[in-house]
Amino acid sequence: MLTMAVGHSDDVDPADAIAGTIDQCRAQLGDRTPQAGLLFAAFEAFDPAMVAAVSAAFPGTALMGSSSSAEMSSAGGYREDSVTLALFASDNVDFSTGMGRGVDDDLDAACRAAVDQALAKSDKTPRVCVMVADALSGQHALEQVRRALPEGVLLVGGASSGLSLGNPRPSFQFCGDSIVQDGVAVLVLSGPLAFSYAVGTGLRPIGPVGTVTRSDYGQIQEIDGRPAAAFVAKYVDVVGPATFGNPLAIREEGSADSYVRVMLSQDPDTHALRIAGSIPVGSTVQLTTATTDEIVAAASDAVRRATEAFPAGQTPSAALVFSCAVRKFLLGTRTGQEVSGARSLLPPDLPLAGMYCTGEIAPVGVGEASHFLNESFVTLLLGS
Repeated sequence: MLTMAVGHSDDVDPADAIAGTIDQCRAQLGDRTPQAGLLFAAFEAFDPAMVAAVSAAFPGTALMGSSSSAEMSSAGGYREDSVTLALFASDNVDFSTGMGRGVDDDLDAACRAAVDQALAKSDKTPRVCVMVADALSGQHALEQVRRALPEGVLLVGGASSGLSLGNPRPSFQFCGDSIVQDGVAVLVLSGPLAFSYAVGTGLRPIGPVGTVTRSDYGQIQEIDGRPAAAFVAKYVDVVGPATFGNPLAIREEGSADSYVRVMLSQDPDTHALRIAGSIPVGSTVQLTTATTDEIVAAASDAVRRATEAFPAGQTPSAALVFSCAVRKFLLGTRTGQEVSGARSLLPPDLPLAGMYCTGEIAPVGVGEASHFLNESFVTLLLGS
């Protein structure tokens, strides 16, 4: 049996905030001893003492997490400048963590170190890996972690958040008693685990389809053999925050499913589009749009599809969700409707925890590898 206890507090005092989440988790755990935990804390609310406090309260618990743009849970709904703690206990599922640092110096070594540490702590078959990473290296880190994991492991998670959308660094990643700004951390779940996932955006394509003909990490240089900005110029003015509601739908060669990538800005000289991560040459791109109603509904739809996909005859006992800081930017005062809508489709006593990220991680199609996503709502249901 798998149990997840959740605590959530937006107390302005960091010590009181983490103490409140610990007390909430203790009350839900009863006499069960947690094996691992996830901690999500808003960048401005985070204090390194929070990590030490959880370790002191639950000795031996493998803790990992990151700074976030906002937090959500079954204990507190949607909150900003808060801290969410989720603790896991199970009599048949193993939870193991690992961290690598120095992603700017040797990304491959950092990611492999994180995965190797986690895999070495269990002799059971790994099933799911939850990862957090620095936003600017998020896609490269995802690709390296994916390579280091055994085939068939579901990889989900998100990129840590800094002070704001325009300031992704510094941000924090932590694992055990290590707190870094240049790392990648993983939580691997191994053994007889039941799970399902789904991704929703609410965005619908508009306008013509183009093909990426030149790109590099961090930018799309050409679409259909012309400067990339020319492809979107008929529909949007200068690319930037005003166009966050019109991200690109990306469909890679050989894939039936698309994912979303936000356009951050455009180079005034080369007219390249600045993006998070990279898009392979040969991928097709198309502008998208959505109303706030469609964005909110997509979160509920992801929960519905994940619920329908859960293994027959089994019942989920926990939910993890990862949404995007850009969705929060677009929804404004309606942001809380994402988690409230999601919870309305789940059993009222099902614990839920999650964060708003600067990039989400999940597969977008059945049997596909995980992608680095933007403006997406990722739902992961767990049970055993």
